[in-house]
Amino acid sequence: MPTLWRDALVLTMDGSPDGVRPRRSDLLIDGSEVVDLGSGLDAPEGADVRDGRDLLILPGLVNAHTHSWEILFRGTSERLPLELWTLVSYPPLGVEPLPDRLVYLRTAIAALESLRGGATAVLDDVGELPTQSPESIEQVFAAYDDLGIRAACTGAVADIAMVDRLPGADDRFSPALLAESRSALHPSAALIDAYLELSMSAITAAGSRSSGRIAYAVSPSAPHRCSDDLLRACHDLALDQDLLVHTHLLETRLQADVAHERWGRTAVEHLGDLGLLDDRLIAAHGVWLTASDRRMLGAAGSTIAHNPLSNLKLGSGVLDWRGMREAGVRLALGTDGASSSDTLRMLETVKAVALGQSTTESDLESWPTAAEVLAAATRSGAAALRTGAGVIAPGRPADLLVIDLARDTAFTPRHDVVRQLVFSADASSMAEVWVAGECVVRDGRSTRVDDVALLREFRQEAERWAETVPAIRSANARLVEPAAAAYRSAREAHRPTERGIR
Repeated sequence: MPTLWRDALVLTMDGSPDGVRPRRSDLLIDGSEVVDLGSGLDAPEGADVRDGRDLLILPGLVNAHTHSWEILFRGTSERLPLELWTLVSYPPLGVEPLPDRLVYLRTAIAALESLRGGATAVLDDVGELPTQSPESIEQVFAAYDDLGIRAACTGAVADIAMVDRLPGADDRFSPALLAESRSALHPSAALIDAYLELSMSAITAAGSRSSGRIAYAVSPSAPHRCSDDLLRACHDLALDQDLLVHTHLLETRLQADVAHERWGRTAVEHLGDLGLLDDRLIAAHGVWLTASDRRMLGAAGSTIAHNPLSNLKLGSGVLDWRGMREAGVRLALGTDGASSSDTLRMLETVKAVALGQSTTESDLESWPTAAEVLAAATRSGAAALRTGAGVIAPGRPADLLVIDLARDTAFTPRHDVVRQLVFSADASSMAEVWVAGECVVRDGRSTRVDDVALLREFRQEAERWAETVPAIRSANARLVEPAAAAYRSAREAHRPTERGIR
């Protein structure tokens, strides 16, 4: 059934100067697409005609980097540096595969929280522990499809042992622990073949879903966690199957040190030498990029997914927003996972981006504007994920946020709705969330599933699973001190870099 909003405030985010200025307009959608916008539109027969005078309608937000797995580890750690936090939320030892139903429930909760927070599309770097299977990734696809969100879901892979992801591993770990870690994970043709087989199965499973909202992406976890052979294999598969490539890139100072120790150059320079920089690459974080790195990424058309909340929580540093934009790097936004940032609500990320640069930059001209941040959260993210959405224009997918400007105090008095959306609003202002022309959230509740029953079942299953956490922590305890020593050493005598915590 067609839906026609009369006299709403519409933010088209179409890239023109007027795209970030709300204008009074009618907006007509039919099927999965926007049909028309303008004044005095004719209502098609049978259309649902709505009064839009107190509504702001804009493209849905895009979460370009998250991890649904972390829902299970929410609240399990204080703020820690990434290399220590990983041992809590991505423990390399003592983890058993999750039951399929818990994988489904965990992902469905992530989808529900994402939608309630205004995201109409996500890039989920799944990171199943201890390993992914065709069955587990099918549960991820099913959950996202059932909730009605768009999702690019990865197969995450690494083949460098945990000890070798830290600088000076041979001097920090005991011979026994080095041998155990390297025996458990090491580069091999068999691992690459298994990953390619899993990926082909996942591509088929994603393509079989009739909604067209689900996609698969390859995810070599990070350059310093992957061998060159694995990085090349992922890129070759992406080229052959026209997939996105997702990775973590220079999130911490310590990762910059590892790159120089291993390759004698930056991780971006290494990727460039391998021929792996292009417009299908979405790299999370990018805090410790050099000016040259940024120019290389901008020239290649690559995307950096900026995750300010996890950068703050894990003490990773502050991304150079203005330097990225001046180098032509496409900037998208991400929440990161529910353990590293503790939220999948995109408006919290939007506000953190808008405020975060002023902590390190005294030049106010370098601070991001509200309009720039909103463009990164909508148009740029959608372009990176290749959803076709991100702007409101005829023929584009109808992925929309409908904000009720009269619902609470965030827009009262009403001065500049873009600034108030970025700095004042939260999920309570959202009346509806639409994906592909379907209202999937109304007044904070899913229209597709019984979210109360879903949460009840998840709590029961998650509480049973949580009983295993003490044993997992015990199994990984002996890794903590060597990792902490590597972190302390990196802080005390790190290589000169351009960005981040001083």
